[in-house]
Amino acid sequence: MGQLMNVPSRDSGIIPQVGLPPELWSAIFEHLPLRTLHDVTLTCHSFRYLAQPLLFRSLTFCPYSLDANNQRFIHRLKTVERTKHRIQFCSSVRIAHAVRECKFYPRYIVGAVLNTKIPYNVLLDILLDTLPLFVNLQSLSFMFVDLSQSQILKLCALRSLGNLFLGNCTVEHVLSLSSPKLRLANLTITCDSKNMLGNGQNSHGLSVFSPDHIRSVSIINPVAASQLLNNFIGNASQGLLQLRCLTLPCNLEVVRAFRPILHLIPELAELKFARPSQIQYNLPRDENFSLSTHFNPLKPLSKYQGPRQLLPHFVRPGALEHLNLWSTRPVSTDGSMSPLELHGALAGGDKLVSVCDPEVLKTVQTLELSVTHVDALMLHDICICFPILRSLYVFAARGFFPGAVTQAWDHEMIIDALLTLPLPSTIQHLRLSSYSAGSRSGTATEDRLARHKQDLRVKYPNLSSVSLDESDIDLTWDRSTVLLHC
Repeated sequence: MGQLMNVPSRDSGIIPQVGLPPELWSAIFEHLPLRTLHDVTLTCHSFRYLAQPLLFRSLTFCPYSLDANNQRFIHRLKTVERTKHRIQFCSSVRIAHAVRECKFYPRYIVGAVLNTKIPYNVLLDILLDTLPLFVNLQSLSFMFVDLSQSQILKLCALRSLGNLFLGNCTVEHVLSLSSPKLRLANLTITCDSKNMLGNGQNSHGLSVFSPDHIRSVSIINPVAASQLLNNFIGNASQGLLQLRCLTLPCNLEVVRAFRPILHLIPELAELKFARPSQIQYNLPRDENFSLSTHFNPLKPLSKYQGPRQLLPHFVRPGALEHLNLWSTRPVSTDGSMSPLELHGALAGGDKLVSVCDPEVLKTVQTLELSVTHVDALMLHDICICFPILRSLYVFAARGFFPGAVTQAWDHEMIIDALLTLPLPSTIQHLRLSSYSAGSRSGTATEDRLARHKQDLRVKYPNLSSVSLDESDIDLTWDRSTVLLHC
């Protein structure tokens, strides 16, 4: 940097004379990592004045604590004063314009004694009153807070916001909204299933959000998802015209409520069903998904993540590029499929397994699968059904067959499959991973893959890496190899 400017002394308050206005220096500093940015503030007074606000682009306030029962409390009174001073400093004219992200989270303090004398949300109103001063705020997150009607109205004073995350929060329904609705782009709501937050009208007041601006919604709690579908999307006069990405819980009632209103989301491009930690046993077979088919998606999806059972109901041919499949059949509680079940879904032949439309699969470029184990039959089906596949990620959730001592896959079989099966020539990345007992890496496997590098390069000119758990083989073409083959 010494070649570009005459660095002033630490006592100088003059912007370095290199022909760049302060705005350009600020734009340069915005691309620096936090640690480097901190060093810049120590260079001189001028750079400190420009760079210090950028150290506060992301704010996290953790003024209250949680006990074992998720009761919220503020442990010490001095925590309130310290947080108030911090909020005041960050909302000053010099700092506030740089804030892009704000988080209001609890923390667990070992040995903290429950204190009921100080309301845990005493600082929430102060923060909400301050938010409009963060004129460039893009993302806002709350965890374990109860937002009252008055606090929701304060939130709406922001007018517009990029991302809002509500984790284990209660959002009171606003009965009358005089101010404009909050123009929100991305909404995420999560909730601990053991801690149902409110019911009926008093939870998740989605009515304060403008349906004309939301582009992405992720709600994995069935109660909140049902309210979104029935009261928010269902009551939107013109639907959610801007919504592109939607994540819902894989819950039968939610799925059945979503199907009839699919036409109200005409621009939906990405649909994800969140996989629960324990697959619902009231959804074990394909026939349980008896959904009406009179409302078809208005446009083909580009990304689908969810159980294979729902794929025929929501995905049309023509545009699907990213596919992440698992299953609700109780082969295992984590949603992994056996190779036979996957074969039935891809190739047919199993009357208990619905077959995926081959036209849907032809356009897939990225495939993610959750299976019990990998065998040659599964890899052969992938070769046939996905002709332009670029990335294949397979996760074997259980390392062994039920009641057998069989590995998640055989390394020798994988290597032979790479050399003999007709994997698409477009393949670029192949990754297999598992939680199998014992290490999956080994010198013999690595040596054999290394010996076949040249054969793999010839057969798959686009393949850059093969990852088998901890055994990663880099197949990227180097410059000397390319020159030798010109």
